[in-house]
Amino acid sequence: MNTITVPLQDRSYDVVIGSDLLQNMQSLVQQVHRATEYFFVLDQNIETTHGQCAANSFSGGVKSFVLQAIESNKTMQSVESIWDAMLKEGYDRHGIVVALGGGLTGDVAGFAAATYLRGVPVVQVPTTLLAMVDASIGGKTGINVPIAQKDGGVLLGKNLAGSFWQPALVIADVSTLKTLDDRQLRCGLAECVKHGMLGHQDVITFIQEQNEGIFARDVDILLSLVSQSVAIKANVVAQDEREQGQRALLNLGHTFAHAIEPMSALHLFHGEAVSIGLCAACSCSEALGLIDAEYSDNIRTLLTGIGLPTRLPMPIQLEDAMVLMVKDKKAVRSQIRLVLPTQDGAAVVDDIDEGAIALAWASVGATS
Repeated sequence: MNTITVPLQDRSYDVVIGSDLLQNMQSLVQQVHRATEYFFVLDQNIETTHGQCAANSFSGGVKSFVLQAIESNKTMQSVESIWDAMLKEGYDRHGIVVALGGGLTGDVAGFAAATYLRGVPVVQVPTTLLAMVDASIGGKTGINVPIAQKDGGVLLGKNLAGSFWQPALVIADVSTLKTLDDRQLRCGLAECVKHGMLGHQDVITFIQEQNEGIFARDVDILLSLVSQSVAIKANVVAQDEREQGQRALLNLGHTFAHAIEPMSALHLFHGEAVSIGLCAACSCSEALGLIDAEYSDNIRTLLTGIGLPTRLPMPIQLEDAMVLMVKDKKAVRSQIRLVLPTQDGAAVVDDIDEGAIALAWASVGATS
């Protein structure tokens, strides 16, 4: 078992990474918070498996809210439903929210905890690779917000409302990944690749060399992979908790990804959108002279080898993508701000020529 601390003064907390941790969850939670009541927010997909296993470790039982973890439910309506369920059960500030599931569940439950009675503690228990290495760490919680389209339709703007609310504890049980399907595992690997692109070639090399063991769900390999990625993110968060500077680098590829993920016709999961976004970011960076062609080719080869997409599954209109990029939460005064790879890391780049952005979109299959 590995323990990595996210050092944030009085908001510091541990990320506990190990195998078969769910059976001992109450003991782990009570080491950091002596709550009298526990309210579980459960991903519907793991309600009767990992959710039941975790609940059984708590003496006296727990109350729970089951969430269908799809992007269309990552809304204020779901948060209000959680509030309502907690109020009906009489939960007060002595209670604690336990978010158990993927990143979407953690985001929604975290936001509900941050705003219920002006804030109650939350424990994040990620059961997907993506949530373990990214979404559960750093205190970002959020929901999607409807954005009206010119044709009268509505798209959900990714994470446009939310709060910073650090968890009391993160419990990453890699045994849960044994039941995770390969597509979802690949989505988590996209975030691991992103972490590697922030100047950590050792992570890139590890993924290349241990690809077979990762998909075989080798516990030791998964422990090492998750621990490496968590350490990278914890270090960045410790230096910039509220994304005023360096933490923005964790959004590498995400401005492109957040523009395509809400497009229902593409049927993309978050990690798949990130993979395509990383490729688009490489093309943009190459056009600006920040990286060379070999760097871009190596990243595309790595993503392809994992089984992740490097191009859009069908063409989209460049204009539609640009509209959503401007709505991205990292934009400044409606000007697109991108995090782009460099030869030895990444950089936040402003005032980018629209031609370079158009070229980046064209490289992944968008049309004008």
